[in-house]
Amino acid sequence: MLFPLPYYLPLLAATALACFFTRKSNHLHDVLTIAVWLLIGCSRAFVCSEANGGPSMQSAFAQRTLQKAGQIQSALAGRLEEASLSPSAHALCSALVLGQRDGLKRETRQAYARAGVSHLLALSGMHMGIIYGLLYLVFIRWVRNSRWRWYALPFILLLLWSYTLVAGMPVSLVRAAIMLSVFTISWLRQYDTDPLHPLAVSAIIILLVSPAALFSISFQLSFTAVFFIIALWGPFYEHLPKLPWVVRMLAVSCVAQVGTMPLTLYYFHQLPLLAPLFSVVLIPLTTIIIYLTLLVLALPLAPLGQLLSLLAALQEGIVQLAGNIPGGTLTGFYPNGIWVALAYGAMLIAVARLRTR
Repeated sequence: MLFPLPYYLPLLAATALACFFTRKSNHLHDVLTIAVWLLIGCSRAFVCSEANGGPSMQSAFAQRTLQKAGQIQSALAGRLEEASLSPSAHALCSALVLGQRDGLKRETRQAYARAGVSHLLALSGMHMGIIYGLLYLVFIRWVRNSRWRWYALPFILLLLWSYTLVAGMPVSLVRAAIMLSVFTISWLRQYDTDPLHPLAVSAIIILLVSPAALFSISFQLSFTAVFFIIALWGPFYEHLPKLPWVVRMLAVSCVAQVGTMPLTLYYFHQLPLLAPLFSVVLIPLTTIIIYLTLLVLALPLAPLGQLLSLLAALQEGIVQLAGNIPGGTLTGFYPNGIWVALAYGAMLIAVARLRTR
């Protein structure tokens, strides 16, 4: 007989926090780690049993919350219209900030796919990181070393999760919100942690709530890309810390593409060769568009809308150029599951040897 999930989750949260704040050299840490994994197993078993025909896990409160978040999202999209944006700019800004991709034309999506930069349109850790960077610049850096930092923590977490909820809670954005929440708590506590730990915690939490997410393409690509960025870029950056930011951005894009290449070939049967190169231009441009969109949401003025429309048109032109370069994308790849498994096995062995060194 399984206990209801509301009993498991508070126990899991309390045990995980105790494990997080316990020194690794302490034997209690090992005991708490085992307890965390046991509670995770029990919770996942209950979730799976619920998914196989038990009562619905989504409460009336959760349904009302999601409905209210959808209303806020629609209201914000309407506020963008007050700034007299062009239709294409409105669709792009709604996708980049609010997660509304319905307004994007099919040709636009195909152009982003041919250029290998479809991840720019899907809310992910990059978008959350851009917004978190602004939050750090105007708020976090002023309180991180002060005695007020713990009073600021609930406000920071509330902003992160409110944005995630309004944006529709896509898997990649939820993963980023969990990771940034763990990072923020560790940072304010001045506690060093391996970045792979928050990544693992976010995967566990998402799979607890929705075990079927494991078979989602967005879940697999999101976690795989971040895993290889953390696992491979970290060691390289320690040896080459003074590289120009352009080279570092190009290296991160290459690492992410290498890490997701087997899945990309398996699901989409193509390999965009120029995607890392164009990402060096498109990511900073996307950052400017996101910041300007947030400003337009606060001040829906026509001059700001015109500037935003020009930047959106510039980005669309660059994407069209990248997608139309002959030989920029290789097609016709149809690997099977065994090939993908062997490829990732070899890559994980290489990562393990590199991190061991």
